[in-house]
Amino acid sequence: MTRIIDIKGVGKALELQFHAHGIYSAYDLLMKFPAKYQSFEEDSLLLAVDKTEVTVTGLVIDLPKLVNHRGNLKSIHFHLLVDNEKIKVVAFRREYLKEALTENLSITVKGRFEKKKKLITASAVLLKPLTSSFKPIYNLDPIYDSVVSKIIKTILDQGLVDIYETLPNKLIQDEGLISRQSLVQKIHFPNSDEDIQQAYYRLKYEEALLFQYKMMSQRLLLENDSKPIKQYQLDKVKAFIETIPYALTQDQKDAVNDIFRDFKKPYPTKRLIQGDVGSGKTIVVAIGIMGAKTAGYQSALMAPTEILAEQHYQYFKSMFKDLNVALLTGSTKNKALLKAQILRGDIDLVIGTHALVTDDVLFHDLGFVIIDEQHRFGVETRESLKNKGIADAVYLTATPIPRTLAIVLFGDMDVSIIKEKPQGRKEIQTRYFQKSQEHAVFEHVKKELDLGHQAFFIAPSIDSLERGENVIGLYERVQATFANYDVFMLHGKLSTQEKNDVIQKFYESKGAILVSTTVVEVGIDMPLATMMVIFDGEYFGLSQLHQLRGRVGRNDLQSHCYVISDESDIERLSFFSKTNDGFLLSEYDLSKRGPGEFLGVRQSGLIRFEYADIGTDFDLFLKVKEAALWILKNERINQTFRKVYKLD
Repeated sequence: MTRIIDIKGVGKALELQFHAHGIYSAYDLLMKFPAKYQSFEEDSLLLAVDKTEVTVTGLVIDLPKLVNHRGNLKSIHFHLLVDNEKIKVVAFRREYLKEALTENLSITVKGRFEKKKKLITASAVLLKPLTSSFKPIYNLDPIYDSVVSKIIKTILDQGLVDIYETLPNKLIQDEGLISRQSLVQKIHFPNSDEDIQQAYYRLKYEEALLFQYKMMSQRLLLENDSKPIKQYQLDKVKAFIETIPYALTQDQKDAVNDIFRDFKKPYPTKRLIQGDVGSGKTIVVAIGIMGAKTAGYQSALMAPTEILAEQHYQYFKSMFKDLNVALLTGSTKNKALLKAQILRGDIDLVIGTHALVTDDVLFHDLGFVIIDEQHRFGVETRESLKNKGIADAVYLTATPIPRTLAIVLFGDMDVSIIKEKPQGRKEIQTRYFQKSQEHAVFEHVKKELDLGHQAFFIAPSIDSLERGENVIGLYERVQATFANYDVFMLHGKLSTQEKNDVIQKFYESKGAILVSTTVVEVGIDMPLATMMVIFDGEYFGLSQLHQLRGRVGRNDLQSHCYVISDESDIERLSFFSKTNDGFLLSEYDLSKRGPGEFLGVRQSGLIRFEYADIGTDFDLFLKVKEAALWILKNERINQTFRKVYKLD
């Protein structure tokens, strides 16, 4: 491998500058692709729009003059003959060009064109003709881009790096991709916009293919495993459904059927069930739990917090009169006894937190696993519970993810979507208020409290002074304003026992307020809560606001969600106030924030692509899925592919 110092034109100082950017060899530099390009495609001044950027080539027709401005700022002024028209050029901080700009010299100038004044304020002045209309920008400061390009040209001209093909020839031909050799040439020295597009499409294709290859590897690994088909007793399942005091929506019925079809497959399955807030995902998995029980299997449900696990426990205990339901969390007493009962098969459904995945929790015959709010767990945590038996797994999320994103991001799973709300639920009335209108919100809250209803007040932080209201300050203010009512405070720094105590007291109090952070975003079910007041809404994403809104309206009472924010947030919050569909909100959120920010820090690592974008390249991700499967099913090509991309 050729060291960077061994390339003609690289001295010791330049070598150290390259090292500072992690570039030690000719190959490293060749694989350092431009961050962007500066276009020098020439424009017609006759057709140019006033006060827009243009690129022109012309002859210098007078010697430049140096002009001093305030401080050390200087500029040079000269005239250029472009298409037989005299154009004045002003170039700031380029006094070093004064001696080089001679009469009749042909140069290229790029800059802002003022048509009436026939003036170009230059952003670039090129004394030598470019070999291409596109100048690569490498962002390798303090090394000039022209120096980088010159050294890369030397590497290519002298053949200092062997460029091997990484993709199977069939894919290159079928997809009309350029070769890797051509990619390197075109990305560093493009002759046209088409060259750049071809090069970046090849890079996107490889990234998307690698992602889908890993996804499909997981899926095939699952399908190559085997499990007994669950012989559930349909009559008992139907009898259980008859006890549900309301009719299932069509989306719920479809999701239930999906789960029972998974039970019939001869390999362990993974299914993501997306359900908007209040859409009734829990009863869907309850039917699945009953089906697993009639087939002779245990079920396990893992929740991200003890509060949510406790609420699930109370719910399922009331739902299943004939099943043994247990709760296993960090606070559970007599853990050894409970673990022995789970191992013997005495427990039909165990609900818990991370405590479920410890090595000493063993099951008699685990056949069905439910992971609630799956995005709050790491992949290893989710899989470690699933692997405690030959189990079918359902991953629940109340955070609506656009279908395009879900199909790609969860490509190793099947996806079910529940959008319909159960009958009888009234639409939550949502309004946006400016901070000066806060008193009107408080007056409405008092009316609801007087009816025995409850209210949530949400602050964006616990004690920060830089993110609007903090929960501690808001709690003190609300206590003073609502002195005749019970006011409670909840946030992430409280211990689990303290959180549970607050939730229980709030649950039992009529006409009460819970001042909280987003710790209540999921899993807090308060039937009497009719008011959600969110302060400083500009600090929350739309999907998060929607999750918070879902904490009210969980009954037949008319509920309200009021968001208080500053004037700059009007467009976004107006859209939120008019839209109760979480999936529409998620599409809007994704378009404004991008996949990484939309999913949050924990998930964004899954999709941190350098070239491809799940949102805009959705069709490409779907296309390469078939290519990934073709590679995986061809043993010889698969071995080569894994070796080339160092996947072993």
